Amino acid sequence: MIISFEYIFIELEKLLIQKLPDYIEKVNIKHNDGIILKKLENKSVHEECIKEPCFKFESLKGKQSQKDRIISQLVFELDFELKLKEQRKEKTIRFWRYLEAMQMMFDEEETQYSYNMCDFEKNHFFIEVREK
Repeated sequence: MIISFEYIFIELEKLLIQKLPDYIEKVNIKHNDGIILKKLENKSVHEECIKEPCFKFESLKGKQSQKDRIISQLVFELDFELKLKEQRKEKTIRFWRYLEAMQMMFDEEETQYSYNMCDFEKNHFFIEVREK
């Protein structure tokens, strides 16, 4: 199967909107230190969500990558911004815990694609998506 922008978004929307709240709860239970993550307010990947906490889809880039020495593979890099309420003292901790919940979800959920959180910059996180 050839990797497709539309299929990625269908699966990502299912993961981020329907599955992520369960993993946020797992991270809250795991750390149990009084810092409670709220579920993200987004109702879709494309939504311009104004309530916080939420994520904002910023951009998508496609590039060719070597799967092995012979096969070339299309890889998408997605840029998201994680918007959190101004709570300076705990904002960094909250940011990393949301990413921890996302990474746990990507590792544990049966998905059609492979998701790799590949870079972080201020309140942005980047996910590489490739065929399994």
